Amino acid sequence: MDPDGLAAAVTGRDAVVSALGPRPGAGGPVCADGARAIIAAMRAAGSRRLVVVTASGHIVDEGDGPASRLVVKPLLRRLLREGFADFARTDEIVRASGLQWTIMRPPRLTDGGRRPYRTSIDRNVRGGITIARADLAHAILAALPDPAAIGHSISLGY
Repeated sequence: MDPDGLAAAVTGRDAVVSALGPRPGAGGPVCADGARAIIAAMRAAGSRRLVVVTASGHIVDEGDGPASRLVVKPLLRRLLREGFADFARTDEIVRASGLQWTIMRPPRLTDGGRRPYRTSIDRNVRGGITIARADLAHAILAALPDPAAIGHSISLGY
C-alpha cells in the first residue's frame, strides 16, 4: 500500500500487473488501496502500462444471461458485498489513472491446466462461470502487448 515501497518494483518496467484480491476482515479495501499505491508508484517511475485483475461478478451487463442477471449475481452481491465494492472502486481508480490500463475480469477461478477459453471486450462472457488460473495468466500475457486492449476491460471464461 506504500508507493515508495513499490518504486523499485515498477521503475524501468515495461508493464505492471496487479492481481490483488480482497481479504475479508482486512480492515480496508485491499484492491482499491493497492491500485492507488501502484498507480502512484508508476507515475513517479514513469511507467505507463497497467493490467489489473478484478472480477466479472460485480458487473451486470448485456453479456450476462437471464439466470445470471436475475438470480446468481444478486445473490453473489449480497454474499460478497465487501469484496465486490472493493473491485468496483478499483475499476474506477484504474480507469481514472491516465495510464495505459486494461482490467481483466475473470469469473470464479479454479485450478487446472490450460484449455480454450472465450473473451469479451467491455462486457461479460455469457455463460462464463469459471476459468483456470493458468488461462487467466495466459490472457494477461496476451493483453499486455496488445494496443487494442488498452482502455478496455476483458472478461473471460469457458
